[in-house]
Amino acid sequence: MVNEAATVVFNHNLTQTDTSTKDTEERDFRERYTVELRKKRQCGLNNYYRVDELLEERKQVNQQQMKTPGRRGEVIKHEEISKEMSRRLLRRG
Repeated sequence: MVNEAATVVFNHNLTQTDTSTKDTEERDFRERYTVELRKKRQCGLNNYYRVDELLEERKQVNQQQMKTPGRRGEVIKHEEISKEMSRRLLRRG
């Protein structure tokens, strides 16, 4: 009985550690990706000749999400791209 209780406590602590590790990994991934997105150029609405790097990144993420649906990384990337685009629109306006 004592061994079973110790195993349950150990498994509970292990689950908490895994969850906190995943949270920190996700936070770090979001921060690094946000920095990467801020480096990308975005063209104005009337510019047909330049490449809109932020829009290209969104297309690439959407395409990857269609190939492998349900991956957390692509969901996070899509959220961060949306945040960056809205941040840039608000900064202009």
